[in-house]
Formats: sequence, C-alpha cells, structure tokens
Amino acid sequence: MANKNMENKLLVHQIDEDTFSVTADNGIAMVHLRSKMCSCREFDLDKIPCQHAMAALRHKFGDEYDKMIYNFSSPYCKVESYILAYADSIYPVLAEVFWNLSPKILGRVIPPPEKKTKPGRKRMKQVPTIGEVVSKKRNKWSLCKRFGHQKTTCSTRSNGVS
Repeated sequence: MANKNMENKLLVHQIDEDTFSVTADNGIAMVHLRSKMCSCREFDLDKIPCQHAMAALRHKFGDEYDKMIYNFSSPYCKVESYILAYADSIYPVLAEVFWNLSPKILGRVIPPPEKKTKPGRKRMKQVPTIGEVVSKKRNKWSLCKRFGHQKTTCSTRSNGVS
C-alpha cells in the first residue's frame, strides 16, 4: 500500500484511546479510529485507511499494526469478498436473435419521455463573429450629445445651458 510508506513522515499525537492528531506537510488531520473517520475525508469515503490513519494505527499498535489495517478497512476491500463476488459463473447475454420473448412483450409500445417546454420563443445568446465589433449601449444625453453623461452630472448643464 502506498499509504503504508507515507506515514513514516508524519508526527502523531494521541489525544485519547482512539483519537489522534497527525501532523503532515499539508497540515494537521484528526483521526478517530473507532468511528473510522479522518478529517481529510479519505478514510471516510474510501473505507480504506488513509496516510493519517495508517500513522495512527502504527502509533497505537506498534509492530502489529500491519495486521490491524484489515480490521479498519471495509469488508468489501478484502480478498475473501472479492473471491465471493466472482465465485458463481457469469454467463454472457445471448445475441437478440436468440432471445425468446412473448408476443405480448414484443407488441408493447413504450412512449418517449414527456418533455416539458417553456412557452414562447427560445432565447439564444448572440455570439459576435470575428470581424464584428461588440459595443455596449451607453447613455447619451440629448442636450450635450455626449456619451456617458446624465442630466445630473453634465458640465454643460451647470454652465447655464438648459
């Protein structure tokens, strides 16, 4: 396991019987062995001990930790579960030509799923072509005929023009 080699670089502090604080290069992780959780969430999601959990197991069990790894892994990750999953024969599906279906099933028509459309025309975003210049619409005050001016901020208005 790759996680087994990485825990040699981690610093472990035991908080209580099953809770550990593990310091790594990227920060501090909290490991709860009883609930099989780590703050990095890798142990929680993968159900396989992460590097922090491996370091905590090594700290708690010493030289016997490599046997304890399997007690803290998901039962689905064990060899026995893998063998049992494929113990029975798996037969391939025959080609459609060899299927024996009743006329009742063959005659059944399955309608397409209902599609709900919104009323009105579909809105489409206009994408400018390479040569087309895109200009934003700007305000133009009718008195001074300049862009970006408003009635309240125009200097022409304050000069006495109304």
